[in-house]
Amino acid sequence: MRWYWGTLLALALVVAVPIGGLWLWGRPRANITMPTAATSPAEVVRTYARAMNARDFSACKHMGVGDAGDPAADWSTLQGPQMLDLKIERVGRVMSGRQAAKQQDDRDLKGWDQVVEVQTSETLKNFDGTSDPEPGHAFSFELVRHDTSQPWRIYAAGEG
Repeated sequence: MRWYWGTLLALALVVAVPIGGLWLWGRPRANITMPTAATSPAEVVRTYARAMNARDFSACKHMGVGDAGDPAADWSTLQGPQMLDLKIERVGRVMSGRQAAKQQDDRDLKGWDQVVEVQTSETLKNFDGTSDPEPGHAFSFELVRHDTSQPWRIYAAGEG
């Protein structure tokens, strides 16, 4: 009977130690302060990159609209994505949602009062730990908000 408890304890350690280590590794490295209404669109993008790099994936999700800020990573992701060498290349002019919807052929933008595009260059380190084949590629973020009393939120992001 004693061997049974010893085997059970050994099995529990074999399972618990790696899971505990993974949980410790996957925790946020820092808690990122969320942007406020006074935060500029460029600074929202920088804050998003800091949150991504610090593994504060919860902050990333809260900075987005719907799934836009979701890095699709959590505590169990060994190699979370990272945004390296981020440079703000250009911040577009703030448009109404109607103007942006017409310009970008996206009806869903009509529901927002303010829309702005932030163009960046960055190197994305992927989930498998490898960097993009071409460092410093163009990436843009579309930010939205209803009025100046609310912080900018990421509506969409993508290459180009």
